[in-house]
Amino acid sequence: MFGAPAGAFGTATSTATGGFGTAASTATGGFGTAANTATGGFGTAANTATGGFGTAANTATGGFGTAASTATGGFGVAGAGGFGVAADANNNDPMRAAQNLQEFGGQSTLGRYLLELDNAYNALHPNCRFRAFLYNMCTPGQSTMAVERERFITAQAGGGCREEELLRAQERNPDPLRMYPTPVHFMLELKARVEKQQEAIAAMRKHVEALISKAEHFRQLDEANVAQCRELMLEQVMLQRRWYSLVKKVETLRRLGLPLGEEGRIASIVKTLKLQLAAPGVYKAALSELQPFLDAESAAVASLLRSCPGEEEAREPAIPKEGGMLQRRTDPQLLKNWTRFAEHIQEGVEALVELLEKDTADMRAIRHRVGSV
Repeated sequence: MFGAPAGAFGTATSTATGGFGTAASTATGGFGTAANTATGGFGTAANTATGGFGTAANTATGGFGTAASTATGGFGVAGAGGFGVAADANNNDPMRAAQNLQEFGGQSTLGRYLLELDNAYNALHPNCRFRAFLYNMCTPGQSTMAVERERFITAQAGGGCREEELLRAQERNPDPLRMYPTPVHFMLELKARVEKQQEAIAAMRKHVEALISKAEHFRQLDEANVAQCRELMLEQVMLQRRWYSLVKKVETLRRLGLPLGEEGRIASIVKTLKLQLAAPGVYKAALSELQPFLDAESAAVASLLRSCPGEEEAREPAIPKEGGMLQRRTDPQLLKNWTRFAEHIQEGVEALVELLEKDTADMRAIRHRVGSV
């Protein structure tokens, strides 16, 4: 029946659904009444969930023309902003808007700080804070090309450094002709560079040790050369003394009036005598040739002495007979040549003796000098 317990028009149901204009106590309100728990009727406020038309929901959703207490307003009430009614909590609060703006600015600052921090640790970014410039060796006059090559390689990899940093590094270049700047990032690259430098230093140390050994060998050779030079200088002094003595003798011969041709002849004779004295068996062969003649002469002299009756008588005829025998058997020109040859031999022997004495004196002087050193 209409208006029965299921909810008549204008009455409210206590439990489930209210009639028109009444409020449902628990579930749904009627038209114009408020639902206590779930849904309000028309013009009433819902206590908990949804308000009716023109009423406000206490907890969740307001009805038409009423304001929702907590969550969502109905039509024309505040919640998400009803029609013609201002929202109480979010839209028209200046402090809330300023707080939201401050939070947004803080979040932007934090993001910008994180971006700067990421760029500072990015080796490919120009704003990297862990970048230093060191210098590599290059071919003289090729430093600019080396810098451009490294910049091209870095750009191909998607990175690079700032122009002012590169210009500052080029200004600080200690040797622009033979060195060029190169960027180094973080401790890993610096460690790798230090390891390479240590390897280069070890190789240079080995090279220096080899050079030191060569220098020591050269020093020993130099000491030997110095000792040999001293000996040669001493020999040079001795040769100069002999040269001066020869010059003195030549000057003496010139003052005596001997021509230069005579000096040359004497020198050739001396040379011949030296060769003959140095040749073995020369005088022995000559003696063997003269031995028969000497034996014959001695036999003739002995026979003449035996044939004479007295010593005094034998002496007087013996001389002319001996002379006659010598004249018969020996040519006077040959005897003259023998005499001249003997004189030459005597002169050569005397010159040889003088030369030996001089050499002996020189050797004694050398020995004395060597012993004193």
